[in-house]
Amino acid sequence: MSEDDSIRELWARQETGSFAMPLEEVRRKASSFQNTIRRRNMMEYAASIFVLIAFGGVAVTVPDWGVRAGAALIMAGTLYVVWKLHTMARAAGAGEIDAALSLTDFHQGELLRQRAALATVWRWYLIPFVPGMIVFLSAVSFTPDNPTPLAAKLTVFLFSLGIVGALFAGIAWLNGRAVKALDAEIAALEEGADA
Repeated sequence: MSEDDSIRELWARQETGSFAMPLEEVRRKASSFQNTIRRRNMMEYAASIFVLIAFGGVAVTVPDWGVRAGAALIMAGTLYVVWKLHTMARAAGAGEIDAALSLTDFHQGELLRQRAALATVWRWYLIPFVPGMIVFLSAVSFTPDNPTPLAAKLTVFLFSLGIVGALFAGIAWLNGRAVKALDAEIAALEEGADA
């Protein structure tokens, strides 16, 4: 047996103390988590207002009906996303935290709720924009007012779709990372509650 093996064996046999997360630490983490969710949602709402104003302007001023339809579909997708964000991923109020019978259970429930929202982001956050983006990019790329050859129009359309697809993939990847971070936090909270 080498010295490394004996050290590993000694390390493996040592007793571990129980871990219990102090209640005040849980309260601090729960409050901080809700503040993070609140900030995220405010940024999403601000971005949604920008999208609604920008595409609303396009829908009103651009004479091409395909572009208008695409803009309207993007606006409808935005409204759906805002509604889902509010119903699925809203931040809990301070009163909800204070009224919780078990702060640990409340915080764990909130972590699980946000995790569920992030894990399905492709369904409620990305897919609603797909019809509008396809119609909008098709109308912009293939407008009869553009004298460019069809091959060039198709290239522009496919390139634009590629950019949107890469953006969507990036959003899905970032949300997947957030899900893993929440999984780790949930596991740490469960470990602290079991001790």
